[in-house]
Amino acid sequence: MTASAYPPKVQRTLTPALLAVMCIALFGFGTFFLNYATLVSIGVEMGLTAVTAGTVLTLMMIAVVVVQPLAPILNNWLGPRLTFLIALTLQALGNFLGLLTHFPLFALISGSLIGGLGFGILVVIGTAAVPSTVAPERLGKALGYFGVTTSGATAIGAPSGLWLINIMSATGFRWLTFALVLLALPALLAIPRQHSLRSTAAQAVRQNQNGRMHWGGLMTVLLPVAIVLTTLGLLLAFGPAADNASPALYIVSMQLLAIAGRFLASSSLDRRSPITVMNAGLAITLVSLIFIALLPAGTALMIAMMVLGFGIGTVQASSLLLCFEQSGSTNRGSVAWNMTFDIGLGFAGLVGGFGFTYWGPAMTYIVCAIALTVAGLFFALSFLAAKTPESQETPTNPSTSTD
Repeated sequence: MTASAYPPKVQRTLTPALLAVMCIALFGFGTFFLNYATLVSIGVEMGLTAVTAGTVLTLMMIAVVVVQPLAPILNNWLGPRLTFLIALTLQALGNFLGLLTHFPLFALISGSLIGGLGFGILVVIGTAAVPSTVAPERLGKALGYFGVTTSGATAIGAPSGLWLINIMSATGFRWLTFALVLLALPALLAIPRQHSLRSTAAQAVRQNQNGRMHWGGLMTVLLPVAIVLTTLGLLLAFGPAADNASPALYIVSMQLLAIAGRFLASSSLDRRSPITVMNAGLAITLVSLIFIALLPAGTALMIAMMVLGFGIGTVQASSLLLCFEQSGSTNRGSVAWNMTFDIGLGFAGLVGGFGFTYWGPAMTYIVCAIALTVAGLFFALSFLAAKTPESQETPTNPSTSTD
């Protein structure tokens, strides 16, 4: 931890370094989800089937996932400022390639893959950087602010993309996303050149004093997270199951409550067990998902979407801290959590393309609810039966793993 990360005496949450990371995340996440939400519709307009367009979406998410284990290596080798710069450059290049309208299929695939690589680096470095921008006892709130930023960018980006693609040309839309990435570049000046943003993880691995990777516990956490994120991806890319439901309106409502859920849950993690918080989030998500699968368009569906968003935000916040704890370091935890996040979003392309075509929207969401029930019970029973140290109170002397 360095003096540039936060003042040694007056410890605050919104430090310059945290604000810089939040700014980069705002534009990086926002432009990515502008593309994510519109990729299927753009592909269909090009003459592709929903299954093919969903496959392109999955290819983009594969690029996001594949590059993530390399992100900490780039950070250690080049430092955080250059690593963030590489991530933003790749995202901008991906959007720029989308302007090659004379080669539409090439533009769609290459732009999605290159932009996905940039986003994959960004999400890992951004998440791993947060714990070292504030004092350890303020980590929960800092993760809450970062979560609000990323969830807010998703909340703005996804429905805005669905709206903008209907009022702008594809070329104008690509120029807009290209310009938005460039707006994040000035924030790089507040990011240290060297490794002062490498996480000390004093609070993040507070329950894992030896800093070791607990594979069983990590997989138990990540399984329900993957299903929750697949469901989120389905809603972002395909919309609710009900007929005549305006996707943008329902997605905005869901994402606004996801922001609230993630911030409130993150703030509570400085005082409450992340296992308890995650169990609550899974229960809220499951119940609301069942209603979303069955309700027609209207006020009741809107409320169910909002409750679902709150549950998803709660799961995101608690599972991230659990990943830090189970992996023994914020670098490893960030890679594991973000890979699962993006695998879930990417898998949604295949699930949605297949499920909506052959099962129908309602049955697709019911299948997701069944899978989440099994994974949620496995999570709750595993941690209860194992009586792991992660369920104990916070130790007085937490470790400072920096791996």
